Amino acid sequence: MELYWEWFCSIPGIYRTQREILLHCFHTPKGVWEASEKEMLFLRDRGCRWIQKVIEYKKKSSPEDTAHTRKEQGIEFISQEQEGYPERLKSLRDRPYGLFYRGKLPPENARSVAIVGARMCTPGGKVMAEAIAREVIRAQGVVVSGAAYGIDGAAQWAALEEGGASYGVLGSGVDICYPASHRLLFARLEQQGGLISEFPAGTKAMPTHFPMRNRIISGLSDVVVVVEARKKSGSLITAEFALDQGRPVYAVPGRPDDDLSYGCNELISQGAGLIQSPETFAEVVFPGYKKQKRKSSANITLAPAEKLVYSRFGLHGKSLWELEENTALSLSDLCDCLLSLEMKGLIRETEQNFYVKVK
Repeated sequence: MELYWEWFCSIPGIYRTQREILLHCFHTPKGVWEASEKEMLFLRDRGCRWIQKVIEYKKKSSPEDTAHTRKEQGIEFISQEQEGYPERLKSLRDRPYGLFYRGKLPPENARSVAIVGARMCTPGGKVMAEAIAREVIRAQGVVVSGAAYGIDGAAQWAALEEGGASYGVLGSGVDICYPASHRLLFARLEQQGGLISEFPAGTKAMPTHFPMRNRIISGLSDVVVVVEARKKSGSLITAEFALDQGRPVYAVPGRPDDDLSYGCNELISQGAGLIQSPETFAEVVFPGYKKQKRKSSANITLAPAEKLVYSRFGLHGKSLWELEENTALSLSDLCDCLLSLEMKGLIRETEQNFYVKVK
């Protein structure tokens, strides 16, 4: 039966809604394969114009041919009926009938956090996404996202660089690298996590595909985090899916006059969890992590002046001039402290003379 599921999920140009109609009419993927052209044309004449794509694919590729081609491409497939299909997706009414993937699927025994946000993000937003991802990995979790520009890619790179696992859910086939400049990220994701899609190989990335894949990002996660999002953002679609699926949503707050903060502030006003810092978020989401972190950070010692400077950092970054005013240190002493804090991995300079807290 798995052969028929794979063939069924590999029919190009149709989506879950159309596949649902096919299963309603023919009951099983094998029933779709065995249906006569007359039966198919009956549906086409009653408004299902897309059925022509199924007719053409039946003539072009058998279940055996489909499986052979997929294996040659180094792609794995799993249907909703097969053992190993993600448990997190099984409860979704609109779960994918099957998944194509390279690498692995997210483990069931690790807490999974989706980190999503704006493609055109700010440097501060990027650093925040990276810091949250690192905390998730340190707490023995995994990071799920869309492998896109901006927040998604930054969070996934940070998770991989921290030595953890991350999983990219794509709006194309897993054989297509989109965006093309993320080729190295895709290679690392395949090695240390996985690339996942409900779309068959050869499916190009299209605007209509990304809202569809967003339900899988949230569905594969235990918690969804939105770092930056405009008023009409794909990240907010992911958050809506998460809420519908019963997943908690957290957001990073921002200035009221910042367009990239609008979506996050709106989510918080509607009851989403507020992220005060990456550390406190991880402590809430991963029970026991606070105690574990206390032990690991015991070796980091700070001089009194360093403690003073470090204490001035909150959720958002600080400029050199703000820190000079807030600490009353001389510019020379302040720069020495900042350099030392950077070397200890506690802060990072994201722009000239602008620093953000990393830990």
